[in-house]
Amino acid sequence: MSRRAAALLLAALGAAVAALLFVNRAGLPRLGRRGPRPYLRVTPAAPLLRTAPPGATPAPTVETIRITLFFPDADGQILHPEERDIPKPSGGAAFVRALFDELQKGPRREGLIAALPDRIHLRNAFLLPDGQVVLDLAVDAGLAFGSDEELAIVASLVDTTLQNVAETSRVRILVNGEPAETLGGHVDLTRPLAYIRGVLEPPGSETPPPTPSPGPATTTTPSPAPTPSPTVPPTPTARGARAPLSRTARP
Repeated sequence: MSRRAAALLLAALGAAVAALLFVNRAGLPRLGRRGPRPYLRVTPAAPLLRTAPPGATPAPTVETIRITLFFPDADGQILHPEERDIPKPSGGAAFVRALFDELQKGPRREGLIAALPDRIHLRNAFLLPDGQVVLDLAVDAGLAFGSDEELAIVASLVDTTLQNVAETSRVRILVNGEPAETLGGHVDLTRPLAYIRGVLEPPGSETPPPTPSPGPATTTTPSPAPTPSPTVPPTPTARGARAPLSRTARP
């Protein structure tokens, strides 16, 4: 093989390798790169306007979202929704933390009670690609509660998370960074949890009792007194004859 032929062969091989590298480099981002996972399953709310003092630069408006929180009632038998507007979080983990913080603030609606004790905090939160949300809770070792209270804590956390975080179907709860069987010996935490409460009061169903409207004034006419019937003297019966049976039932 002449030098010229060898040079042409090497040039052809080099061009083929360069073309192959270019195709692979262009195709890899399409196959391996994924966009950020959506995390909002809520509707935007009206912007939060902040008034600046006179002479100062007006503060920018804050974008807000409307979330739905779930709180138990005093009986602890049902979770009730409460809508609230919060500043839009910057990411999925920040959104889960914002939901936890709002739950810990307690309800604003009368008749509902807070589910999360002050000695339970959120250490970390993760959104996994398979649709799970991991909540890593810091629980005080001296905290004790009954079965109803524990169920209200877990149900409020799970149902609020699934209601607001997009593309989620299960919630995994860790305790102090480790898998745990329960929080206090009642609710099983060894597997990811779906919606816990089978009966949820739908948002907007709370209706105040109707106010009676004043009706037209009515005039009552006294009824006339009954006219006494004449007294009929008893008819004597012959000896040995029977008196007629009375139709009045015995008391």
